[in-house]
Amino acid sequence: MLAVNPTLVVRDKPYSKEELMEALRLAIAAELDAISLYEQMARFSPDEKCRKIFLDVAREEKTHVGEFTALLLNLDSEQVSEFKEGFKEVEEKTGIKTALDGGDQGYFPVILNAFMEGIARSRRLFNLLPKTKIAAQSYRVDIIEGDGEVRAVRQEYRAIPLITQKFFIGLRELSDGSFDPAIAVRAAEMLVRAEERQIISGFMIGRKMKLGKWESSDECIEELLKAMREVAKVSSGPFAIVISPERFSKLLKVHEKGGKMVVEILREIFTGGIIVSPAIEEKVVVFANTPSAVDIVIGHEIELKELGPEGDSIAFIAMEALDLRVKNPNAVVVLE
Repeated sequence: MLAVNPTLVVRDKPYSKEELMEALRLAIAAELDAISLYEQMARFSPDEKCRKIFLDVAREEKTHVGEFTALLLNLDSEQVSEFKEGFKEVEEKTGIKTALDGGDQGYFPVILNAFMEGIARSRRLFNLLPKTKIAAQSYRVDIIEGDGEVRAVRQEYRAIPLITQKFFIGLRELSDGSFDPAIAVRAAEMLVRAEERQIISGFMIGRKMKLGKWESSDECIEELLKAMREVAKVSSGPFAIVISPERFSKLLKVHEKGGKMVVEILREIFTGGIIVSPAIEEKVVVFANTPSAVDIVIGHEIELKELGPEGDSIAFIAMEALDLRVKNPNAVVVLE
């Protein structure tokens, strides 16, 4: 380098603003040189493990470039204006648009956005249940009973399960921008399916009742109302149902006597929601949809991370930690 490193200057006083900007430029140059070195090492490395580490370190150095650049732009207003002029010239000559505050930020924001949209579209059970966020890896369950004097008759402590979903996108597709975000959407759908299985497994501590074939509309209504009457002995509701798509299809017929569709009749009764989930399989859950009976304990919100290269792909992992907390098992009936 032709520039003199300001750290070599013998002095007693701190850097001036100009010297600090000079130090940041040297730091950026050093990081860019390191990126080239590590990516070159990865390109010629015959060992896959070494290649993975080289690329991982190179990505870290790219983050450092961003950190130093952010500091430099905060100190040097002239540099900001020159960047913008450069962006403008490139756009005029090539049509490529770039901005300091919202231009192309790479593939991860696109993947994250597609993933979170997939989560929002897929969630049914999660959205309709009460939720409690806690900053811990375990939670306490207060088993609540009583008609006159209401109290927690016992307490239990349980770990919050970690739910994960991994997916891969090709390095070549990420490099040229031709990747399909639908891969992230599919991963989101699979994570929600695992999430619903975890929640439904928590309902299984409820009271068990027999589930018929629902060959007539009267049969399905009577069984659901019978289960609701049991739940109503300990809760005033609102009452809700979790049901499979196959069972739900049996509600889409006109009641023989009422002239209304069965599902319309049930929606007037089960105001806490009729929740359709494939994860329930051949069971039906009737429960009191109130925080005094059940809630979802969230120990870790959904997070998406880039793990790094695995073979010819980049690995991503989505994770969350949650569980269903049943505070009053008598407020849940499982038809099976």
